Amino acid sequence: MFVKNPEYFLTIVKEHSISKAAERLYLSQPYLSQYLAKLEGSLGVVLLDRSHSPLKLTPAGELFHAYLERQSFLDRQLVSDLRDLQNKKRPLLHIGVSPWRGSILLPDVLPLFEEQYPDVQVILHEAPVPELGQLAEANVIDFCVMQVPGDLSELTYEPVMQERIFLVGHRDHPLFQGLTSSCADPTPFPSLRLLEHQRLVMLPPDWRLSKQLHNLFSVHSVEPQNILVTTNTTTAINLAEEKLGFAFLPESGVSRTPYLDQLACFTIGDPPLACSLAVVYKKNGFLSPAARAFIDLTQEFYSRYDRTAE
Repeated sequence: MFVKNPEYFLTIVKEHSISKAAERLYLSQPYLSQYLAKLEGSLGVVLLDRSHSPLKLTPAGELFHAYLERQSFLDRQLVSDLRDLQNKKRPLLHIGVSPWRGSILLPDVLPLFEEQYPDVQVILHEAPVPELGQLAEANVIDFCVMQVPGDLSELTYEPVMQERIFLVGHRDHPLFQGLTSSCADPTPFPSLRLLEHQRLVMLPPDWRLSKQLHNLFSVHSVEPQNILVTTNTTTAINLAEEKLGFAFLPESGVSRTPYLDQLACFTIGDPPLACSLAVVYKKNGFLSPAARAFIDLTQEFYSRYDRTAE
């Protein structure tokens, strides 16, 4: 819908006062009060609770305010994109991803994307998973590929898949004697208690996957005695390959390791432990056709690992 002078309402909300907003806008207070009354009348709702000082948004006001903010962002984005086209600048697509997941996803998806959008320049923002959501909130990136964040107050997401978590170690490790399990055909690990005194290579304890694992240990009354923490998934899988510990890795990452034939992969838990992978972006944000195409290709790429339909 068309809203006349949306900056008037946005300023009232920002100042929490009609009189202060009028001063900032160089308008008279009666005129701004009349504007607000006409706006509420045209919408058929009350936008501001005038019994509060400072003014407080009603539920309808919160919804309308979110709409105006999104519309303002879209207007600025449109002007910027049209200017870039006029100046013959390549459109930019900013994607957030962890370094490890980028190494798994991009070699397969980027060539397909460039076939559809050869003129779009992809800007990669590599960061640890906890920082990716912050980049999306700040509109630094168009979207990111990550586990579903805990705080969704400023973000929204589209589910991609439930990705199984594998216990990974060298197939010749004494702990795996008599057991046969691979990435292509993983079997359940017989007991988490067998890992209690082994070196476990894990991500930082405040990361989502580590929280899931510690919860699983707690359920099975397992207290690991030797945990090596790393923020680098490549480090974890390399240590596992050298028989220097056992790692817990998402299925899609294990499948690309160059020494897959030397590793044994097991599912853990019943049902098998999995993490929710998603495409995350700013709530009420704008997704360009190029961003939408990249997201669709990402979902198609990960569909090969999704077991929810089985």
